[in-house]
Amino acid sequence: MSVMRETAPLLRAENLTMRFGGLTAVRQFGFEIMPGEIVGLIGPNGAGKTTCFNMLTGFYKPTEGRVVFKGEDITRWKPHAIARRGAVRSFQKTNVMKTLSVFENVLTGHYMAGCQTLLGTFLPTSRVRRQEQAMRDSAADIVQRIGLARRMNAPAHLLSCGELRLLEVAVALAAKPSLLMLDEPAAGLNSHEAAMFGDVLKTLVGTYVEALLLVEHNMSLVMAVSDRVLVLNFGQKLAEGRPAEIQANQDVIEAYLGKAAA
Repeated sequence: MSVMRETAPLLRAENLTMRFGGLTAVRQFGFEIMPGEIVGLIGPNGAGKTTCFNMLTGFYKPTEGRVVFKGEDITRWKPHAIARRGAVRSFQKTNVMKTLSVFENVLTGHYMAGCQTLLGTFLPTSRVRRQEQAMRDSAADIVQRIGLARRMNAPAHLLSCGELRLLEVAVALAAKPSLLMLDEPAAGLNSHEAAMFGDVLKTLVGTYVEALLLVEHNMSLVMAVSDRVLVLNFGQKLAEGRPAEIQANQDVIEAYLGKAAA
């Protein structure tokens, strides 16, 4: 996938630093996400990936540095305000509503676009009814695109692990994000499910989202879908490049596997 570098970054992180007391979890971390990209963020356990993710999405306020999204400094914004601006995240733990159907879960995810006044709720106008129908149409379209059409009316508690992960992405897409940020979305998936999941992710950029950030331990998935990969180690950027470059990087290999004895 070619990326036009002359366009402005969709998201830019500048010198992000996060300290918890005397512990520096992330130090001077910076990167950009361009429109049209899938960017993978990887690193060994404890490298600072989740801390970085939380700073980008407003759950942590950086000790130093800033986050710029669509040209606007969002460093001190609340998570819900960042989501409304168009940067939407998922969480490691599946948080869909298990008693609702697949369609109902995705429809519920449209809440940001469907807020009504109290009067509008009880006395819906033609505009409100059109908006409600548009949300239902959008929910059905997302379910179809994500590959869950045959499970449209199935309760979420009957879905497989792989289907639940797809549903979680579908719910996030319902919020109409520009940037979709996924935190360990392939956790619990077998290799076949992860490969199918990756195929779905690649169809989203340029259709439902402008770009995608993927924080993931499944290296096969990351290398298969990412245009660029960022590597964190001990809270600092260790490497950045295309998947083939990262796979051949000796520093990255040593960070994951350890250095051979002399």
